[in-house]
Amino acid sequence: MFEDSEGTMNASTLIRFARPETDWERPTYTVQPSHGRRSTAKTFTPTHTTRIEKRRKRTRTFAEDPFRARFGQRLPTGMRQEARGMDWKSFISTYAPTNIRVEQLKSQRLRAGRHHFEIAMNGLAAHGQGTRVSITAMGASSAMTEVLADHGFNVEIREFHQYKIFEATVTFIYATHNSKSVWAVGFGADRDMSIANALCSAASRLYLI
Repeated sequence: MFEDSEGTMNASTLIRFARPETDWERPTYTVQPSHGRRSTAKTFTPTHTTRIEKRRKRTRTFAEDPFRARFGQRLPTGMRQEARGMDWKSFISTYAPTNIRVEQLKSQRLRAGRHHFEIAMNGLAAHGQGTRVSITAMGASSAMTEVLADHGFNVEIREFHQYKIFEATVTFIYATHNSKSVWAVGFGADRDMSIANALCSAASRLYLI
């Protein structure tokens, strides 16, 4: 799967994920009642502010590339054009909304390149209830694409970009459904969590915002 390698895919490529083979187990979904507990999901932020970042903050409130201003890595071209002039808070609220989010993701490697995933999510069920997902797929991207589609959020990826930042991973995707296309971003401690969050951000932007 494409999440196994970093880099950029051609913008003209349309990726569609096939559904699991018929002899694979179907994903299972368990709704978990909300007990009024606050989400523990966090967006990755640097643990300290460097001298360069402080200087940038003093001299310039808005950056032409808000991600580069914060992490030193350029945004994908199309996304950079959209995000030009945004401060960091606006960038995150726009491209990484939390309507649907992954709280926890664990994977186990199986034979023939397959993986079994146990995923805890919020935003799929009504009334703030969480959902626990058990699914077998070729990778985190295909697993999350199927989970979202099963809940009415069909997401197709047209561009994919993934980078390491400090001890985490960030994924940028250009996603589409019918005539609507959006950029989205996802952060995570590893590649799987990052692409899962990016797909959730894309689903939120395509359907809920």
